[in-house]
Amino acid sequence: MRYFVYLRPKIESTLKKLIYIFLLIAAMSSCAEKKRDTLAKVDDERYQWESIRKHIMENPELAFAMVDTAQTLGVADINYANWMRAQIHLVSHDPKDTEKGKEYCLMVLNNEDPAPDSLQRVKTLQLLVGISMNDSNTYQDAIAYAMEGAKIAHEHNWNGEEANFYFNAGLTMENVQTGSGKEYLDRSLEMFRASKNINAMPLFASHLGAVARLAINAGDYVRGAELTKERLAVTERIEREHPSAPKGYIDQQKAYIYSLLAFCQYKEGDKAGARRSAEAFEQTKAGKHPDHMRDIFNYYIISGDSERIQEIYDILEPYYREKNDTISNVYADLLKSYAIGLDNMGRGHDAYQAMERYTTLADSLVQRERCSETLALAQQMKTQEKEIQLKEKETEARFHWIIIICLVAMLIIGTIALWRIIAAQNRLQEKNRQLYDTVHQMMQHEAKEQEKVLSESTSSSQQLYGKLCELMREQKPYTDSDLNRETLAQMLGTNYNAIAAAIREFADGITIGDFLDDWRIRHAASLLRDSDEPVGIVAEMSGFRSRSHFNTLFRDKFKLTPSEYSRVAKEKK
Repeated sequence: MRYFVYLRPKIESTLKKLIYIFLLIAAMSSCAEKKRDTLAKVDDERYQWESIRKHIMENPELAFAMVDTAQTLGVADINYANWMRAQIHLVSHDPKDTEKGKEYCLMVLNNEDPAPDSLQRVKTLQLLVGISMNDSNTYQDAIAYAMEGAKIAHEHNWNGEEANFYFNAGLTMENVQTGSGKEYLDRSLEMFRASKNINAMPLFASHLGAVARLAINAGDYVRGAELTKERLAVTERIEREHPSAPKGYIDQQKAYIYSLLAFCQYKEGDKAGARRSAEAFEQTKAGKHPDHMRDIFNYYIISGDSERIQEIYDILEPYYREKNDTISNVYADLLKSYAIGLDNMGRGHDAYQAMERYTTLADSLVQRERCSETLALAQQMKTQEKEIQLKEKETEARFHWIIIICLVAMLIIGTIALWRIIAAQNRLQEKNRQLYDTVHQMMQHEAKEQEKVLSESTSSSQQLYGKLCELMREQKPYTDSDLNRETLAQMLGTNYNAIAAAIREFADGITIGDFLDDWRIRHAASLLRDSDEPVGIVAEMSGFRSRSHFNTLFRDKFKLTPSEYSRVAKEKK
């Protein structure tokens, strides 16, 4: 007890130290866990699309590497990762990269482990629609992807996505046939009109402009003006309700809208309204830039404002020269518009010269386009040629593999067949050896039985049978194929009936002929065992006239053919 009292302070001190150490470790573990969570959160944010997309323009390889890391860490599943890879490929606008991006999109749609959710499918279909809309060969694919996306968006009440899919479907159909996509375009615009989401308005404004251009190209300037005015109203709403709109966006939008509106109003006969729209254009900052001056130029051409036509041309012509853009469709359109404007101003000679320049440039552009198409066709043919050669090599390699596989299969089958034949042959040989031993024992047994009969000769029949067997052993008359019962009876000094009776009594009831054949077969067996004579000679030496008859009797008696018997006999030597 005293010893415990003495140790108690030391025990309590030790326990306190252990508790302190435990608490310290727990606190450190908690801090480490929080730090890991924080780092994990940072890593998760780093490998999300919003972070990765910052690198795709300057360093796409880094963007691809970040996607791979995101997939490895589990931040992105396979579908999300492939969607990001598709986005990176599509940024370059290179045909090969575009095709690769399409492949990744199709991987997402076709994946089943795991299957993409509805949002992933919609985002992927948006990419596929954008890809397919840019190629006339894939317009039908674009329409199909858009309709599938619209269906999914409608099921989840994603009105903005649904409206956008309908718009892209309608716009693509218009590219195929004018007027065929009007229903979907109108449906898209109605859905945007019903939306109260201010974030959807910039896209709505863009779609209004696209439909307005389609109407103008079709000569429907009234509808073009209506849609352009609606676009102006939407832009003013964005200006009021969307303070985070990019700087200069509203001004640029208004400059483009006013230039298009002035053109439409003048075409529909509202010249005063067209003039007001042109003045509004001139009040924008963007209207001072050459790129936007080109938009209002068409209005001044048709309205015949000679002073403004000349001013804008004098700004645009050197501007395009500085940009080295004088051999392009844009510069050609400028010359054509300027020629029309000069003609409207009554400057026929200048208009003729401008039109001559336009015609020469247009012919050059056509020629260049043809050369470009020829080069593209030649490149396509080379590519197809390489693909054909590659396919031929693949087919040849596949054919060689098929031949190799067939040869290997035949070798295996042949080996198995040979093994089975050898195994069967071995079994047959073993069976023949056993039969040979049985035959040898049987012949020895028969010889003993005959000796027993001879040693016990008491009756006249038994004595006659003994003489017959002794005659057979010593003189071998059976080797004469002409031997018959009468000759045999003369040799024994008796009649053949007595001989037949003795054979029946002491040789299991067989006939004289069977008795002689039995001695012949045993004689043949001894010849086959002790000599190298062929089977045919042995049969003849044994008294058989027919080899086939000899073979039949030999096999019936010994269950072996003469050849098999001879082969086993030689092995036994």
